[in-house]
Amino acid sequence: MSTTVRPTTSVTATARNVPLQIAALIAAGLAFAIYPILRGSAVETGFSAAELYARPAWLLAHCLGMAGFIASSWALLSVDRLAGRLAFGGTLLVLPYYGAEAFGLNAIGRLAIETNDPSGVAAADMFRFQPVAMTAFAAGLLLLAAAGVRLLFLLRHRPALLRVGLAVTGLGLLTYLPQFFVPIEGRIIHGIVLGIGLVLLAGATANRQSPVH
Repeated sequence: MSTTVRPTTSVTATARNVPLQIAALIAAGLAFAIYPILRGSAVETGFSAAELYARPAWLLAHCLGMAGFIASSWALLSVDRLAGRLAFGGTLLVLPYYGAEAFGLNAIGRLAIETNDPSGVAAADMFRFQPVAMTAFAAGLLLLAAAGVRLLFLLRHRPALLRVGLAVTGLGLLTYLPQFFVPIEGRIIHGIVLGIGLVLLAGATANRQSPVH
């Protein structure tokens, strides 16, 4: 009687899924890089905030951010199953917050401009610091940070391109929470760096240097 030895791997990406996951890694990288650039920055009080929120670019930027989380969490399964699952859990928790930022604040900004009354923009902070919303958002970002730590644990004995991609993406996910507290220039740099990491992972996957074992 023969026995089948099943290899123990951290990834089980099928050949059918790999091209799609490569495309998703690239798409996520581009989304994260463009998101903070389109978001823009301003003093978020009064008409200044209203004009920031009302821009179509505000809406598009946050939709790109949400798309980046969704695409990267699925595509990371082609790199490491645990990292992908952690990122997926984090994505589920951050998406409602991002949705409110994208659509709710955009509507508040447009209404403030149409009525020439900026008082409603105060609702932005009422939402952002609402305990349940803030707790869920922070928990999601901590799960994404855990996914980043997992990728960093995989660095040893990997091909060069894969190792660099793991390091850059891991650090990008690990620092996603603190980057919210730096000026917009820092957030733009962070988005570009994370995007580069994801594209490098796509390149490593395309070169058959992944999945990680």
